[in-house]
Amino acid sequence: MSSPPTVDASNEQGQLPVSGRHRFSRLAAYLAAPLWALQAVIWLAAPKVQEAAAPFTITRPLLFVLFWLSIAGAVAFSAASAAEIPRVIQGFGSRVSRWAKVLAAVGLSLAAAASLSILAAVVPSVQVVALGLMTNLLNGALLILALSVSLSAFLSWRVNRAPRSTSIRVTAVAVATIAMIAAILASGSHTMIGLYVAVAVAALNGIVWFLWARAAATGRRR
Repeated sequence: MSSPPTVDASNEQGQLPVSGRHRFSRLAAYLAAPLWALQAVIWLAAPKVQEAAAPFTITRPLLFVLFWLSIAGAVAFSAASAAEIPRVIQGFGSRVSRWAKVLAAVGLSLAAAASLSILAAVVPSVQVVALGLMTNLLNGALLILALSVSLSAFLSWRVNRAPRSTSIRVTAVAVATIAMIAAILASGSHTMIGLYVAVAVAALNGIVWFLWARAAATGRRR
């Protein structure tokens, strides 16, 4: 027996936004991947854009904006994709999944605010304040993103509907994101070992977010 027309219409209306969100989430992961990998190139070969000592005066405004917007974009797109991970692993409805989505949304908001601070930092009169805001907002966004994907990774191993291969990919995303925090700190060190570690982790992030984008597409077709 077919379902009543009112129920069918409701289901269709509910499915369209979810499908749209999923497509955007997958696109966000594909965009995050090259932006994370780009950090390896920036740390390894790009010219300096700020003075090495406080107050870290900007010496190349255009390159400064491009370099820092690339990492803000990487965090933002990653957070946008992370918000849909609980749905991809079919773990929606639990308290953990709700927190994972909320934290991803907060991370995205902080990354967007950091982008505005990056643009404001090229104005000399507000440069010192904008640089401080930029640093704190980006650090906060990355920490919250790491917590969001860690919750999703935890959830993926507890949801029986999630394939183990998907759980492994979500866990890899969480580990790589946490490692990125250490990599950013290492990139500012004056040792070559720290720099090479940062470059390797940035490249790893690019790979795992690309693999997650592919896994999300496969998972949605099941």
